[in-house]
Amino acid sequence: FDATGKITTDLAAEVKSKNELGAEYGMAKASKIGKEWNEQAAAFAKYVTGKSVDEVKGIAISEGKATDAELAASVSVTIEDMIVIVEKAINSAK
Repeated sequence: FDATGKITTDLAAEVKSKNELGAEYGMAKASKIGKEWNEQAAAFAKYVTGKSVDEVKGIAISEGKATDAELAASVSVTIEDMIVIVEKAINSAK
């Protein structure tokens, strides 16, 4: 919006996801671990690869964030939704 309240955004423009934005998202400078959202999502995916549904659901969290030192070193974003998505993906692949 501009000062008059007119919409200045191109409403036809494609909206990129956090993953597609990569470094443009700008999270690294605010992150305690200095990583962008897409880097953290990739680290979470790598961490859960090969784990069972129960192992993924059993990841220790506090206030939505990983408490496991190994995972917390590479992922500082909340992971509750990621866990749910992984569970759904595993269950639908069966």
